[in-house]
Amino acid sequence: MRAMIMAAGEGTRLRPLTYARPKALVPILTVPIMENIVRWLKKEGINELAVNLHYKGVEIENYFGDGSTFGVSINYLREEQPHGTAGAVRMMAEFLKEPNDTILVIGCDELIDLDLKSMIRFHKEKNALVTISLAWVNDPREFGVAKLDKNGRIKGFIEKPKNWDYGRALVNSGVYLIEPEVLDRIPYGSLYDFGKQLFPELVAEGAPIYGFVSDGYWNDIGHIGNYWEANKAALEKRAPIHDCPLKEISQHIFVHPTAQIAEGARLQPPCAIGANTVVEANACIRDGTIIGDNCVIGDGSVIQGSILWSNVTVTSLTVLCDCIVTDGCIVHAPSTETEPIQKAIIVGRK
Repeated sequence: MRAMIMAAGEGTRLRPLTYARPKALVPILTVPIMENIVRWLKKEGINELAVNLHYKGVEIENYFGDGSTFGVSINYLREEQPHGTAGAVRMMAEFLKEPNDTILVIGCDELIDLDLKSMIRFHKEKNALVTISLAWVNDPREFGVAKLDKNGRIKGFIEKPKNWDYGRALVNSGVYLIEPEVLDRIPYGSLYDFGKQLFPELVAEGAPIYGFVSDGYWNDIGHIGNYWEANKAALEKRAPIHDCPLKEISQHIFVHPTAQIAEGARLQPPCAIGANTVVEANACIRDGTIIGDNCVIGDGSVIQGSILWSNVTVTSLTVLCDCIVTDGCIVHAPSTETEPIQKAIIVGRK
């Protein structure tokens, strides 16, 4: 089986974070979200991948290269103009169809705990043309709602309903199993979407399109609120981070082996410290804070409920509360001179 990861989107709902990094490289518990997907696919025995690129595509390609660092091979589709989800997969059809096996498609921003082997078995047992992973949500207004019969066959969709008063709903959670012949239906070189065009058309024709319902964790990191929740879930071990480089040194305190924690520094759970990060004496890291790689947390500073990406410097006595700080920023707000920085998103300019 080969897989395609959709990584061309601009991540507009995640702005201003995606001004700093493409959505595929936004970190969850210090690990870029697409890296987590690549490692998951490899664990599942899927190591031949396609990835489409557009927005900040060079950064994604520079990070993953040919995939060998992660034990996979990656073929890239570099799109000058986006072709939509289905359209991009069609452009890579020759590569994806070569083994004459089911094709897996997933978004680059899915943080998901999915029993993929069971989903594949379900797909084969149903002789499905397409199987879509589904998850329960309380508010489906940002998603496509699927209507199933008693056998799991999809009878229709409601795409991002404006009003919803029916309680929990099953929504598309972004993992597709697709038989190779389905790709032949997609017009080559056109803007074409799975959720808005291909899947509703197949259902309307009565094609065997099924939904695989999963009760595991799912978060599509679609906006800033979801991003906060995803990191919280990873810290609390509710969401899977595959081959996580951090070690749990005590309950809900995760530290990379190369981090340097000074005597007198305080780590209060839950929190996480990335590779080569220095936490100086009398600094306090607490309340769900995640600090990325190569950071310096100055003497006497307090970082509370915040997410720092890589190469961030927080100067001595600075207090940060409920903030996100992207790569390469220097944060200087000593408590002797100014109030704590609260509920801010600080984005460095490249």
